Amino acid sequence: MSRQVFREFARDIGAPPRLRMSGRSSRPKIHDSDKGGRADQEEAMKCTTRIRASLTWVALAGMVVAMTACGASKNGDSSASNVIDVGGLVPLSGGGAVYGPDIESALKIAVAEINENPPMGRSLKLHIEDSQTDPDAATRAAQKLININRSAAIMGVWSSAETLAIAPMVIQSGTLLTTAAGAAGVTDLKDDNLVWRFYPPGKYTGSAIAQAVREQGWKSAVAMSRNDPSGLTIVQSFQQAFEAAGGDVVDSITYPPNQSGYTSEVRRAIGKKADVIVNVGYTPELAAMMKDAQNSLEKGTWLSVGWSVNQGLLDALGNDAAEGLYSVDAAPNVDGAAYEHLRRTFQADTGRTLLASDTFAFYAYDSALVVALAMAACTCTKGGELTAAVAKVTSAPGTVVGSYADGIAALQKGEDIDYQGASSDLEFDAKGDQLSGYGIYRVKAGEIELVKEFTLP
Repeated sequence: MSRQVFREFARDIGAPPRLRMSGRSSRPKIHDSDKGGRADQEEAMKCTTRIRASLTWVALAGMVVAMTACGASKNGDSSASNVIDVGGLVPLSGGGAVYGPDIESALKIAVAEINENPPMGRSLKLHIEDSQTDPDAATRAAQKLININRSAAIMGVWSSAETLAIAPMVIQSGTLLTTAAGAAGVTDLKDDNLVWRFYPPGKYTGSAIAQAVREQGWKSAVAMSRNDPSGLTIVQSFQQAFEAAGGDVVDSITYPPNQSGYTSEVRRAIGKKADVIVNVGYTPELAAMMKDAQNSLEKGTWLSVGWSVNQGLLDALGNDAAEGLYSVDAAPNVDGAAYEHLRRTFQADTGRTLLASDTFAFYAYDSALVVALAMAACTCTKGGELTAAVAKVTSAPGTVVGSYADGIAALQKGEDIDYQGASSDLEFDAKGDQLSGYGIYRVKAGEIELVKEFTLP
């Protein structure tokens, strides 16, 4: 802001007289005499009025300076900037740490591809923050991404508790959020379509587990859930769908997170002698339970959610303890170009192999590409235009594309596109929830094999 503009602003709002500051207190001394006391009280009131007016003026001036420094525009960012800041809020520690490194790597791979031909010629700058798999830590990290880094979008968010914790500030700031959260509360958010779920919500996952259990011929089940919003949503949905189809949930067990052992819960579940024990939680808890089960006379048949059954689990358990473990997860788009491309690139960049069950890496990669393609389609970085563009670049009747390069090229020709990703075909409902096919997986000889793909009726 120039001095002349600042003077005009000060004149328009009626800037108060300049305060004289010294090391001595500005609080006036009140005398005991009536005459002197009244005079000094009147002077105190005048001083207080000047201070309040000055503080108001300083606050308003600060707002203008901040707006000028930020170069606010209708898109919420500086049109003169050569970069678009985006955030990755990733579980690099805590219960979700087994997934965080792959999510971070997938985001970095996506941004590198985007920056070869970035939206509006403006490269993306990715800021990574550790959510610590903790709502409070995620809130602090999101505040930094929004207020300090001025991120146009936050991607890579993993848990429901984190998503629900940061949603208010995301919505208030108009920042787009992509998440893998499963809790029903995410669907219920009044979010102006700013929150996009790149993994099916828990109500669908619970129904998918029920269908998988029926297709395996199991008629009775014990339902176990980690005590968090996503786990409880999935188990409730599973129980409703399974019992509606004639199945019998003989017991429901909720367990605390982050315990080194679950001997009593495992004994209780196995003791019910159900056809299958359905467990919804994270890898560390499942690993502890499977070790406890291995030490029991009868292990039972176990089925868990796909995000818990991964290479980290196999490494922690060994082949014998993990053998025969089933899982249900959203099936990646294994026939799509993006799926094989990401697997090859991920292997080359990290030296690690992505399994079909590593769904969160596929989701993170897709979410970054979709955000960038949406920015290119709307020539914007925030607000309602961007959220509308997310739906537009992932829906028919556009040209089907399976990579960012093909998508941006088509957009630059003025074509509409339908990006079909590595994680799925990316079909969203009106609330921004992901619709997806599912797979039944089984651990066999140290490998996680896809047994069957299916869709919900």
